[in-house]
Amino acid sequence: MPNDKPLTPKTGLVVPQAPALSAAQQAVLAELYLPLMGPLAYSLYAALRSLQSSENELSNRRSHAELLGILNVDLPAVLAARRKLEATGLLRSYYQQDELGVVYIYQLQAPLLALQFFADDLLSVLLLDTVGELRYQQLASDFSAQPIDLTAAKDLTANILDVFHVDSQKVTTPPLSVQKVRAQLAANEPAEDHSPVLSDDDFDWQLLGQILKQNYVDLKQVASSRQLIITESRVYGISEIEMAKLISEVASLTTGQFDENQLKLLIARRYERPAVPSQQVATEVSVATSAIKDTKTSAQLSTAEQQLVTYAKQVAPYEFLTALKQEKHGFVTSGENRLVHDLIGRGVLPNAVINMVIYYLLQNRELAALNRNLLETVANDWQQHGITTPEAALIYLRQRKQPKSTPTRRKNNRPTRKEIMPRWAQQQQQTERGKQPAQTGKQITAAQRKQLADRLAKLETNSEKED
Repeated sequence: MPNDKPLTPKTGLVVPQAPALSAAQQAVLAELYLPLMGPLAYSLYAALRSLQSSENELSNRRSHAELLGILNVDLPAVLAARRKLEATGLLRSYYQQDELGVVYIYQLQAPLLALQFFADDLLSVLLLDTVGELRYQQLASDFSAQPIDLTAAKDLTANILDVFHVDSQKVTTPPLSVQKVRAQLAANEPAEDHSPVLSDDDFDWQLLGQILKQNYVDLKQVASSRQLIITESRVYGISEIEMAKLISEVASLTTGQFDENQLKLLIARRYERPAVPSQQVATEVSVATSAIKDTKTSAQLSTAEQQLVTYAKQVAPYEFLTALKQEKHGFVTSGENRLVHDLIGRGVLPNAVINMVIYYLLQNRELAALNRNLLETVANDWQQHGITTPEAALIYLRQRKQPKSTPTRRKNNRPTRKEIMPRWAQQQQQTERGKQPAQTGKQITAAQRKQLADRLAKLETNSEKED
């Protein structure tokens, strides 16, 4: 976050006055938002409310030191909590520098109503992944009002004109004061926040509609659930026919309508449990990802890289992540699942490129699990550089790692750290090379290659000890 660079405890802050929360909003904040953002972000939201300024003037500013004193935590912890508030739509942060110095404006946002929260694809999926299916069902039940059957009752409610006398002329042409207030309130109303719309060029909605029509599913509700359907389809690689079957399973036989939450639960149960044996997955990943660290500077991809590109294009992100984790004898965590959902929901990178981001972090960087900061940093960097295909991602990574004409050294005379190929890739590469005919000419021998690898390993060991 470049705007956070000048932020210190002495940096000023202003919290404009925001409407008080209703009891219903406070309940949603505590029951639905708290599990997502954690207790510190929840406390930060309350602390910012206590620092609100009724004058709404930038000159009437407080300092971040006062905020740190209320929360009794350090500045990095507050910044991390602030990002969670921003990500969940509870806070908008603005940065400004004037004659008084640097100031941050924190504009508090009201939480969504329960119905809006559960209707939001990203928030509802994140909540499901965070609290689990049982708790998710309990929360949905708690916030589902049971209406009273009024079919046999008679409506006796009085009309406003039956009770109050209002000049019809003023109703037709509102007084100037009323018009001024309306204009003022409309100007102060925050702009509507549009969620990113995912591209669905590859999804055949006509085929889906034809199948669901034969199953008597309400197509109007399908259209209103378009964002949910395309998000889940991209995350898990669900085809139009499979999606039609899933929707038909949860749709009512009498009304043809379906519960979106039930659809999410069904998809999570069915696709988050690997359907292929781990040994088969490991074989597929090993074949697709073997020996991609090619030292050629040519833009042409090696055979191994082409296999990886093909695999990244054919497999959905969740299946790709599951395959990589199983190949490393690990498993997909609920946090990683949320990260994949979140990245896809932003609609900024194609699935194949998202797979390459996952591959880069888990294989090239050898991380045990996906990290939010690194995932967002890499995805943001690739988006800024216009990476839209896995081929472009590999070439971009290769260009960044090209050696210079002369070896560079750090100021303390340490050699630059070289990235060592993972053992599983080394073993497969040696196996494939053993199957190739003997090399002649200026190509190095197996003994020379082993000697070079030993030297690199020794340099890596010495460098780690010095660090």
